Amino acid sequence: MKNLKQILKAREKLREESPLIHAITNPIAINMLANSILFLGAKAICAAHPEEVSEITSISSSLSVNLGNITSERMKAIELAASTANKKAIPLAIDMVGVGSSTLRYNFAKKLLDTNSFDLIKGNSSEIRALALGKSQAKGIDVGEADKIEKENIGKIAEEARDLAKKYKSTILITGKTDLIVGSDSYIIVDNGVENLSKITGTGCMLTGIISSFMAVEDPVSASVLGLLILEIAAEISDTDRLYTFFVNLMDGVATIKDEDIIKAAKVKEIIF
Repeated sequence: MKNLKQILKAREKLREESPLIHAITNPIAINMLANSILFLGAKAICAAHPEEVSEITSISSSLSVNLGNITSERMKAIELAASTANKKAIPLAIDMVGVGSSTLRYNFAKKLLDTNSFDLIKGNSSEIRALALGKSQAKGIDVGEADKIEKENIGKIAEEARDLAKKYKSTILITGKTDLIVGSDSYIIVDNGVENLSKITGTGCMLTGIISSFMAVEDPVSASVLGLLILEIAAEISDTDRLYTFFVNLMDGVATIKDEDIIKAAKVKEIIF
């Protein structure tokens, strides 16, 4: 892992280059995601029509796809866009929303992984365990109690994700109270954030958009570290028991958080397998 000061340089690089970031996401989160990309200094487009996604992807600097609130039309669009991203060597991230509780999404996710190369595979621990083990204790799109990352099982979950990383030659991001960024040789623990992030719908999808933006100018591991720290430290600064006030403050925080705030509050460490 690069040191944090090096990783933070990606913020200025993104603002300077202002790349076009293509996100095929669900309508529940599209406004939050697009705004977060704009707040970082990039340009957002959320095209999802099968007849235009290849064209849009080909002129973009990064692509993320999201399995939330899935539809037949969006499934087709995701397949076409992912294929184009691979052909054009465009960074590609996938958010495995709901694969732990939906056979349709699980089968579609496996098909995508078998036919495309993803730079980043993201999900909560139930979603990643579903992909790694073929089963999980998911509660809808949320992590099940038995799958939650705890001090006692963090090593085991990291090893399961490492097998997935090796199989698909990808970086695996597991989000939750504690976040894990897992590769073939090591994993990174990010221990920032607040409980209220789980009480606002779309924050996970927004994180995918933030990370995908940084993937236009950085490697997937560094982009994941930076995206997590921006969102989760902004959440720590914004935290309040008034949930909609928290939501508004969080969006402002993502737009205005300073490097010094991130350096001061970051809780990141790397573990070698």
